[in-house]
Amino acid sequence: MPKEFPNSLAHFLISIGFQSIGEELWHHESTKVRVKAMPGNSEEGDICIGEDQWLSRRASIEKQIIARTTPLRSVFARDTRIVPIDAATARDFLDQEHVKGFLKGSSYFGCIVPPHRVFRGIESSYLFEGHPLLAVAVFGKSFIMKESGLAGCLSGELTEIATLSSIRLVGGLTKFLQAYKDLHPEMHNIMTYVDKEWNTGKGFLSVGFSKIGDTEPIQLESRVNKGNLKLRYVY
Repeated sequence: MPKEFPNSLAHFLISIGFQSIGEELWHHESTKVRVKAMPGNSEEGDICIGEDQWLSRRASIEKQIIARTTPLRSVFARDTRIVPIDAATARDFLDQEHVKGFLKGSSYFGCIVPPHRVFRGIESSYLFEGHPLLAVAVFGKSFIMKESGLAGCLSGELTEIATLSSIRLVGGLTKFLQAYKDLHPEMHNIMTYVDKEWNTGKGFLSVGFSKIGDTEPIQLESRVNKGNLKLRYVY
């Protein structure tokens, strides 16, 4: 592995309180977050970072690691509103706040602070129609299922979701799912895929998603990733 990548990753991690505990492996004691430079062996729950990701998405990766090791302000979804937004607004947000950047979908939703809740002092550097934008969700095209037991049901896909890295949005995922259902009352379920190198899926499972499988690992330039969790939320 070229040393420029793990060395620059190590420099960043150590600067925010991580300690080296093995070959290209770092640990944050107070939060128990572990980061592994790939390729190499990793444990479940480790954040796994490849050189390709670090070079192309470094700023977003740094934001997400800081968010996982820093106390965040809790914002409650009841103080926000979910609204349809345009692709350009979603792109501007996700390119900065998601480790994969913007992924194209068929519909985009934003979580904003409505005027009657501005008094709570919830701020964001992102705006939609003058309102602070706190989170964005991207949904793909819906399809009619053929799976046994679900044949004929309409299924959607949650392609991507991200929250402002400086806050913890309590109840945000559930509120996005309900907003999508409100616009598509005929929707039976939502599918999503969780990257095992960044997420254990516990947050999705806690709001009602069920694990229905795992995708095969994929070759990514010089390494093979860990694949995804396949999850389903039934309304």
